[in-house]
Amino acid sequence: MKSVGSTLLFGKYQLCRVLGRGGSGTVYLAKHKDLEEYRAIKQVAKACVDYAQFRREALILKDIRHPGIPVVYDLEEDEDFCYLIEEFLEGDSLYALVSDMGHFSKAMTIRCGIQICHLVSILHLSKITPILYLDLQPENLLICGDTVKLVDFDHAIHLDEAKSLTKRYGTIGFAAPEQYTGDELNERTDIYAIGAVLYYMLTGEFPGESPVYPRDRIDRSMAKVIRTCLRKKSGERYASADQLCGELERIRSHLEKERKGVFRQDLESSLTIAVAGASAGAGTTHTAIGFAAYLQRQGLSVLYEERNESGAVAQLADCTGQTMDRYGIYRFYGLPMLPLYGASVRLEAHPYRIVIRDCGRYSDTFLQESADGYLLVCGSKPWQWRSARDAVQFPGNPPGVMIIYNQFCRRLAVRLPGPARETDCFLMPDYPNPFADVRAVRKVYDEIYRSLFGRRTGGILRILSGKIRNCFKGKAW
Repeated sequence: MKSVGSTLLFGKYQLCRVLGRGGSGTVYLAKHKDLEEYRAIKQVAKACVDYAQFRREALILKDIRHPGIPVVYDLEEDEDFCYLIEEFLEGDSLYALVSDMGHFSKAMTIRCGIQICHLVSILHLSKITPILYLDLQPENLLICGDTVKLVDFDHAIHLDEAKSLTKRYGTIGFAAPEQYTGDELNERTDIYAIGAVLYYMLTGEFPGESPVYPRDRIDRSMAKVIRTCLRKKSGERYASADQLCGELERIRSHLEKERKGVFRQDLESSLTIAVAGASAGAGTTHTAIGFAAYLQRQGLSVLYEERNESGAVAQLADCTGQTMDRYGIYRFYGLPMLPLYGASVRLEAHPYRIVIRDCGRYSDTFLQESADGYLLVCGSKPWQWRSARDAVQFPGNPPGVMIIYNQFCRRLAVRLPGPARETDCFLMPDYPNPFADVRAVRKVYDEIYRSLFGRRTGGILRILSGKIRNCFKGKAW
């Protein structure tokens, strides 16, 4: 084939770039010349697969209509290759996200796991005959915004074809034992793979034949679910993806009760939190990114939005080689981040429900923001005291603005300026990586979120707030 950029397939598909390569072929991003829409084109050499086998994937996909499964538009062939033209799904593979983040939180894992169960259930409940996917693994799952999507159906078969298979495939670490032994394949074969994917999300590792369940990442409820999925005898696993989904939904419900309903999944409307700093170097961007990453770990739909001239997101993109999606959004360690674009740029409306808006240094931009909550980040060092005092005591502050004294150091914080009126204040410890899950920082963000939305628990940080108010009265810390 000629260079990708100069290739026009079948007179209408202009190849743009390679999306991925694997054992079964190459996937290209292409643009339809007349419709001006993007497509994913899977190219497989005829020397590697016969046309009948390739056509089976297209026939399986054409009967399924679901947002999490790609639409098949066409099937083509030439002298050397077969081509499957599909909907282009924009997102990051589960494998890439877990590699970046190390592992998912329990809430994130449950959110993704429930969606995976729904997708597998759709296949298993196919009207004609159940479809077995047989290759559920992190590289075949895409996270597109907040939606999990399933791609690469080249190993999928109808249940009534399973007994006549002469070759069996599967990804080591995720394929069920019966895919290697020749025993019966059925819906529970895919259940095993779901359990392996859940284990991978929580630990960042493949389960192996004798998985270890570290208590700091997998609690008893999730360990019980995963163990049931990974039973070597298929009859001892969950009977269906719906049954497994029910277990995950019960765990999620219990988790929400533990959190006193704060981290609800079904937000009724979008929420915006504006963040500004009392001075340059107060740590506004660090705090805004940290709070957005914290909310994402709770399984919430959140976006960090840059509303200042720092260019932080663009610099991150330059350092990491990330590319934007159709919303103009980049992802870093799994967190969606929208840079500041010029006034003339018009972007497609993004799907995220919570927006953490980084307004940069305290100014009219912050004061005029229409938001559901306001965070004012102040330095806690003596040389930052004056700018902090001017900001927190300004009479024109938005109602309900909350004060965060950042990088708090007990020895240096001789006196912290108090706000002009009663409000919540918080001490944020120093932490170098805003994407990391640090226990002390998590406790601060827990209380900030509860205070923002009227669900305070009276825990340790309310006590800290009281201590800060004592400082306002001139008492020694």
